[in-house]
Amino acid sequence: MVRRDLSHRDASSHAASELEYVIKREKRTKEPVVPSVTVEQAMTDTRVFSSVSNRDVTRVLFISRDTNLLNPTQQTLDGFVDISELFDEVHILILREGIPPKKPVIRVSDNVWIYTVSTRHWWQCIGSGLEMIESQLVFASGFRPDLIVARDPFESAVVAYKAGEKYGRSTQLHVLEDYTTKDFLQKNSHNFWRQYMPHFTVPKFLSVRTETSALQSFLQRKFTIPDIDRLPRFQDYDAMLNSDKSIDLKAKYRSFVFIILFVGKLTYNSTLHQAIDAARFVLKNPRVGMIVLGDGPAQDEFKKRAKIQEIENQVVFENKVTDVEPYLRSANLMIVTDTDSDSEDVVMKGAAAGIPMVMTRTERRDDIFVHGESAFLCESADIQSLTDRIDDLLNDIDLRKQFVSNGKDIIRRKFHSDPGAYRESYRTSIEQAFFVETDEQRNSVDDVDGDGKDDSAD
Repeated sequence: MVRRDLSHRDASSHAASELEYVIKREKRTKEPVVPSVTVEQAMTDTRVFSSVSNRDVTRVLFISRDTNLLNPTQQTLDGFVDISELFDEVHILILREGIPPKKPVIRVSDNVWIYTVSTRHWWQCIGSGLEMIESQLVFASGFRPDLIVARDPFESAVVAYKAGEKYGRSTQLHVLEDYTTKDFLQKNSHNFWRQYMPHFTVPKFLSVRTETSALQSFLQRKFTIPDIDRLPRFQDYDAMLNSDKSIDLKAKYRSFVFIILFVGKLTYNSTLHQAIDAARFVLKNPRVGMIVLGDGPAQDEFKKRAKIQEIENQVVFENKVTDVEPYLRSANLMIVTDTDSDSEDVVMKGAAAGIPMVMTRTERRDDIFVHGESAFLCESADIQSLTDRIDDLLNDIDLRKQFVSNGKDIIRRKFHSDPGAYRESYRTSIEQAFFVETDEQRNSVDDVDGDGKDDSAD
């Protein structure tokens, strides 16, 4: 795919040259103090870096409700790649409710600016976001960014679409969560209204990216979208596939011949009680044990639960474990009942390390694993299903071997393992929005003589 340099469309030669003085093309160096400077101020700075590069210039505005992007040390869309490494110039507009920040505009690195809009009511973010864009990113010569990306199909999507239409810029929409589920409704009291917004926002975008294949399929069934795909994935577990790091758990716990593993933070939101309840029958056997890796204020509560179930001697709590990989390689089975981001990371490490898993179903896990072939996926809080699947794996060594083999194969097939290739793939996926055309645009190109007929076949 040939890339185009679209920077000439809006920036005057003076504005562009002055701003490029402060844009570093190499990987940014972390600053001990976060600088606070607007784009307009940066344009008057003295040139601090100069380099020659044959890479096309792309300046992107991301609009998001995710306040995690306000982290002054790193802004990342995927939890791995620093956003400053993806594009030459990055602007991030955060929409949120609450008290206005003391510094609504900060420059967090040489090529990244963050703008924070805070309003009393969630629906007010749209107007305030557009006002922030107008005041900070529109100069005498025009609108600074080349591409606008909305990171959700709600308020961010409305702001991105309106800005793209007003300033004549390409847009892309990212749909990162299933807005039709009960879990989504429970996350925020305003999500009852937000769940209706995609009906109007998604059709406004020619280019859409999703977090999972399931979301992609759902949107394809519901809408007609010219360019829709799943965002690339990176896994940094490649080294675990051939690692020999392990611990002899059976030597450490000589009374156990079969060991079940649970990994997670022991907070009051932890679902360890579900794992204990599901495994309580097999733990009546003194030769079966459960090792819990995790710390947290609710640990004593879980110990009491194990005692109530009369399996306190079979449930062992190990604190302050910093490297879970040896345990993943040595245990016989892992139960994953948590559904937070940390547990998703544990699941992927488990697949790479080669441990059979029984887990609570999530959209991401459904997208990666096949129930009964590479893992067992159970509905949330379905204790009986978890119990039955644990029993299946306990008594079927061939099935455990199948899960191990298929889990490792998933890591190899479905994830990027080369950081450079992944960054390029991620960047290309977003920049594809430049090249998407509407049917009207495509027909106008084909109909070169204006007679209303397709001339491409002549």
